[in-house]
Parts: sequence; C-alpha cells; structure tokens
Amino acid sequence: MNKEELTTLLTHRFEGKEIGESFGLPALTVDKEELLNTARLLKKDEALGFNQLVCETVTDRTGYFELVCHLRAVGKGHEMILKTQVGREATPLLPSLYELWQAAELFEDEIYDLFGIRFENHPNLRRLFLDEDFEGYPLRKDFVNTLDL
Repeated sequence: MNKEELTTLLTHRFEGKEIGESFGLPALTVDKEELLNTARLLKKDEALGFNQLVCETVTDRTGYFELVCHLRAVGKGHEMILKTQVGREATPLLPSLYELWQAAELFEDEIYDLFGIRFENHPNLRRLFLDEDFEGYPLRKDFVNTLDL
C-alpha cells in the first residue's frame, strides 16, 4: 500500500482524528487516553497490520512532551507515525505499548530515564543509562546540569 492509499485508509478508520505527515510518512495524532486502543487497532486491523514498533521516542515541545511511535507493517510494505502528547506535570504518565510490541520495553525505559515520563503497565520500568539516584532528566529542556565534569 502506498502512502496516499494508507493516508486514505487511516482517514476512514480514524474519522475525525488528526492525520498529517511526519518524517515523510502518514502521521496519526490521538489523545493519550486513546493511545493504547488506537495502537491495538493499528496492529490488529487486517488491512493495516502494523506488527513492528520500529522506534518510540519523545520530543520536548513548548509546554508538553510529544510521544512519537514509528510503526511498520512487515510483509505489507507500509509505515506510519503514531503520536500523542502528555503535559509537563511533575510525573507525566502514558500507557505502555509493551503488551502490543515487546520492543517498547527498552524504548520506554530510555524515555523514562532521559525525560522522566512513566509508562502505565510497563513490566519493569527502570533507568537504562543513568544511576538510579541521578537527579533529573537530561533531555528535558529545563534540565540544569550541576555536574562538574
């Protein structure tokens, strides 16, 4: 399925949702409360069949964090981006995608470690690179480095 056909199909399947383009791929943006169910539909839908989570990352935007998931339908030849936003509250929380794609485990560990976003129902959320007692989240725009290196 080419990019235009995929965009048309997404528009029909997710009527009323924001569908644009990101990184040259169709991009669907949903509310964080809809993330897990939307991801489940993207994986289980026979025509879409997004069976691989290529990457899951975060961008620190002004006033919020944006979760970006790169999905691929192995064997079908199409890819897309799934996005959601979470506020900059003290402990941001998103649903884990681990139950759908086990690759999410390490992606979400990295996001937690560097941005401080927690993932609900993650099997073992932990710091991946930094010590457990490290204070702060170094990829946040408001992070202040107090280390004398």
